[in-house]
Amino acid sequence: MHPLLNQVAHQAIQKSGRPRALMTVITDLVDFHRGWTFSKADLVVAPTELARKVALRRRVPADRVKLLGLPVDLRFRPPAPGEQRALRRRYGLDETRFTVLVMGGAAGVGNLVKQVRVLGWEPHQWQVVAVCGRNEKLRRRLARVRFATPTLILGFVDFMPELMRASDVIVTKAGPGAIAEALATGVPVLITGFLPGQESPNVDFVVEAGFGAFTPKEEDLLDEVRVLAEGGPTWQEMSRKAAELAHPYASSDIARECLLLAARYRASAHTRR
Repeated sequence: MHPLLNQVAHQAIQKSGRPRALMTVITDLVDFHRGWTFSKADLVVAPTELARKVALRRRVPADRVKLLGLPVDLRFRPPAPGEQRALRRRYGLDETRFTVLVMGGAAGVGNLVKQVRVLGWEPHQWQVVAVCGRNEKLRRRLARVRFATPTLILGFVDFMPELMRASDVIVTKAGPGAIAEALATGVPVLITGFLPGQESPNVDFVVEAGFGAFTPKEEDLLDEVRVLAEGGPTWQEMSRKAAELAHPYASSDIARECLLLAARYRASAHTRR
């Protein structure tokens, strides 16, 4: 929903004469339109602690703001013991190699070709999974390349949660959805680009929170993956930070809050009768 519709929804509830709950779920991680922080909402759901603080600064009452995370598909979750290796076997990957998942979104946009080339052209100790989305031309182009590093080229997939659980690091742009999905899975993130405006603060969020890095140039990406693939303290610390910040069950938690609000309004209506 567009943030400006919060006011419209509130007015519609007022005119109906039938009390209804109004809940706002902020879908940007850090920086967002003021319309999301609608002070007359019964509940404002913040995806991050930074977003919660922004809501408070914008005078949303503290008892109406809850940090629940950004809602993502519940399939995005940390791998169970032994699951990561099992998933790698399923997709024909080496069970023991450090695995880099490079994503171009559903449309397969961005500098995916350059990113995959720099990670796979020469032999390295890791393996690469590249998801080209619906960009079939891009998929065919990459599939024709003989990479020295094991590289799996995929088109559009409906098993992204499984691919994330099979991976050790995610390479993506700074979209809030992809970042939230990686966090829910507990996987570090390497940000390669962002849309000016609301996505730019997401880069700072990832870097300052310690669960990822900003790698806008191909050489930056290669250097960072090389460090992480060693499996040393850098990767371990990023993974730990990702797990700490994760809200894998945000969708369920938000749904529960919806039901609680609805129950409260129903109880209030019965009391007035």
